[in-house]
Amino acid sequence: MKQMISNMIIVVGLTLITGGCADKALPQSRVGSISDSYTGTVKAVEAVKVRGDGTWTSMLGMVAGGVLGHQIGGGSGKDLATMGGAMAGAVGGAEADVRDAQRITIEFDSGKTITTVLPIDANNPNHYQPGDRVTVFITNGKVTEIR
Repeated sequence: MKQMISNMIIVVGLTLITGGCADKALPQSRVGSISDSYTGTVKAVEAVKVRGDGTWTSMLGMVAGGVLGHQIGGGSGKDLATMGGAMAGAVGGAEADVRDAQRITIEFDSGKTITTVLPIDANNPNHYQPGDRVTVFITNGKVTEIR
């Protein structure tokens, strides 16, 4: 049983790690969608953090915490340690789902100014600087890409 749980944790971890290596994969919802594009100049950039929903990281933390907690004690104490480890792992996993992002203010050539927050990830690897010329794609009222 312990070997099976260890193998599951390794497989899930490797899946998450290799999934992050994908090249600029757009979500299925973007297929056939129409985006407006605007060119402009980056006016201000601020480094910020964004919190995800924590679902996957909470589940992984819960499993890992439960497995570690199960290694402690015996009898009903082992059960309490398992539950405590699972709860602590779930909380810790949710807190780990924080990513780097940028709050970017852009003035379009038309004179309109927008501010948006984009996470820095495979779909948005750029670190913008004031003065950068960019093209902004907006789909359904949301900035979907800046390049």
